[in-house]
Amino acid sequence: MKKNLILAFSLAACCAAPAAAQEQLSVDARLIGGGSFSDPAFQDFIETSYGYLNSKNTMKVRTDFSDFRDAPISAVPTLKNPVPAAVKAAPAVPKKEEPALPAGHYKVTFAGESGPVGSFVWPLGDGSKKYAREYVFMSVTPAEKDYSKLLPRLETECGFRFAGEKTFYSRTYKRTVILGWAPAVNLVKIARLKGVLKAAVEKKSAGVPLKTKVRFTLKVPYQNRPNEFVPEFIKSLTEHGGFSAEAWFRLPQKGVDSKFSVFGVTGSLPVDMIGELSRSPFVAAVEFHDASL
Repeated sequence: MKKNLILAFSLAACCAAPAAAQEQLSVDARLIGGGSFSDPAFQDFIETSYGYLNSKNTMKVRTDFSDFRDAPISAVPTLKNPVPAAVKAAPAVPKKEEPALPAGHYKVTFAGESGPVGSFVWPLGDGSKKYAREYVFMSVTPAEKDYSKLLPRLETECGFRFAGEKTFYSRTYKRTVILGWAPAVNLVKIARLKGVLKAAVEKKSAGVPLKTKVRFTLKVPYQNRPNEFVPEFIKSLTEHGGFSAEAWFRLPQKGVDSKFSVFGVTGSLPVDMIGELSRSPFVAAVEFHDASL
């Protein structure tokens, strides 16, 4: 009996020994049979000795050694990739002051620059009838010799301004034409008017041109001096356009940030020059002071 009890206790001790030994293992039981690199303790040893956790393998200026752990390249300078040398900034080039533009010149604004618009754009619509119309010097051939009834119709319906008549002689006939000024847009209307045989645009008359009183608004760009620009503009218009100035005066500006100084100019101008004046980039508007135009 005693021998049987001793044998039973011996067998129980032998079976409990492996279980006790298994509880003392420092490695997770799930990693038994795997590679040595799967052991977290082994990974920590490798990274501390040879990897990024060793301070000898990182830059001293870095305090957080895990910030570039997943970076595709290392921030540590090597012989192949040294620290780039500091580049000195180029010295600032002093900007030259642009000279003042001479009178009659307009500043061209390129892309990316600030400044005034290069030309005046008329608004949509016909606008007021007081604004400039293109007048041309023309001849009208009446169908009958007596044009006393035709002339009033030309003036009222087509805006024709009578300047005189001219008679042409030949061996077989004598022809009289009416000379005068009319808006260019009414040429087709004059040619189709009953009693008109022919209408044609003539060269500028050699005699005294027909003049009308006008007032135009002059825009002076901000980079020009108004006291020099306005008299020079009037002088040029007088020499080349037959303008007779009466007065010029400053007009109030619409805003403080305006790119122009605005002036009003009054005087007399040949009707054939009105269209040319209105096309100037310095002229914003032209008004007639002659009620017949």
